[in-house]
Amino acid sequence: MDITAKCGAVALLLGVPTSIALVNIGILLVLVGWLLSGQWRWKLDVIRHNPITLPVMLLSALVLVGIAYTDAPRAYIGHHLYVYSKLPLMLMLLTLLYEPCWQRRGLLAFTVGSLITVASTYANIWFDVPWSDSHNQGLGVTHHVFNDYIAQGLAMSFFTALAVVIALDARTRSMRWAWALVAVFTVFSITHLLQGRTGQVVLLAMLCALAWVAAPMAWRWRALALVVLATVLLFLSSSLLRHRVTSLFTEFAQYTDAGLLTTSTGFRLDMWKNALEMYLTSPLWGHGTASYRVLSEQIYTDPGVCAVSCLHPHNQFLFLAAEFGLLGLVAYVLLLQRAFAAAFDLTVRYRNLLVAFMAILFVDSFINGPFWVTTERHLFASVLPLLVAGWRLPVNKGETVAASEPEVERSA
Repeated sequence: MDITAKCGAVALLLGVPTSIALVNIGILLVLVGWLLSGQWRWKLDVIRHNPITLPVMLLSALVLVGIAYTDAPRAYIGHHLYVYSKLPLMLMLLTLLYEPCWQRRGLLAFTVGSLITVASTYANIWFDVPWSDSHNQGLGVTHHVFNDYIAQGLAMSFFTALAVVIALDARTRSMRWAWALVAVFTVFSITHLLQGRTGQVVLLAMLCALAWVAAPMAWRWRALALVVLATVLLFLSSSLLRHRVTSLFTEFAQYTDAGLLTTSTGFRLDMWKNALEMYLTSPLWGHGTASYRVLSEQIYTDPGVCAVSCLHPHNQFLFLAAEFGLLGLVAYVLLLQRAFAAAFDLTVRYRNLLVAFMAILFVDSFINGPFWVTTERHLFASVLPLLVAGWRLPVNKGETVAASEPEVERSA
């Protein structure tokens, strides 16, 4: 059953960029295999010594305690419990991806899924790809395939980091150039073939973080300057990117001047304002599990507006602050801080990957709900434990050592 659970973890990572159905199958295999495979003392040792365990457990506890003082109905609470069940799943994945060979397989699975996504995205320019979520041909339109354009932008931003890191570590020149080309095509797919701003913003943040952590000290500023130059060139060459940037300022003005909500920027600004007010009325404990939806329904009485604004405020920090107060906010910041700090105890390759991934998660936390939205939480709740699983490995009873970083296969 242990092998079943580990194969489920690999299937989950393959499904993150390609298939929600495969993700659900992977999670089912993980749950059944993990619960029936025993080895409880060893599993608890692995979980206990990992740096993300404490904040994950704090967040899980707050969700449960918040049920005691919320005004939300049972259906809303049940949905919250389902969503945040991915938090304990992260702890299970720490044990399943403990061994370097399974970490390599997990990264390989994500790589395969991402390559399929990128290839399908480009094919969608000329052909109506049957499995594509969008059915647009030509340039200047969105070409998201398996997930919505936001989730695809997030996943492909991390895949870009993975391709760059593999290229940097490649033993042969041909392999280095091959993975560099993969990175370039993936970047182009985000900036020119997806309509969402989220993927483009997190891509820029990820590239800046990767340039900062991966480049030698003497070359760090040059690497950052190169990222800025590439950003300018991409902006000038992409009509889709230029439109999304200019529309941001237009939508901002429409909200501040006329209170227009029905744009992505207007919705976000109004949700952030209201979520902040919710937090300030109960700053320590918040309003309880699923309370944001109840309070938002009192504000957004129009069903069309509420369908967007009542589920979550498109800001993970404010979402947790409104529902769980300062404790929820601190627990989430602690998760980000501990994961980021853990990166510098890893080998160079996994350090670079984890720093790049944390840049994506950090930025997305301000403009979306990375642990709330279905496709996004699948990404963050699976890749984060994959990258930190090798941080420390228990050896014998109660004894721990710093984990030797798993080596990603050079060609995967």
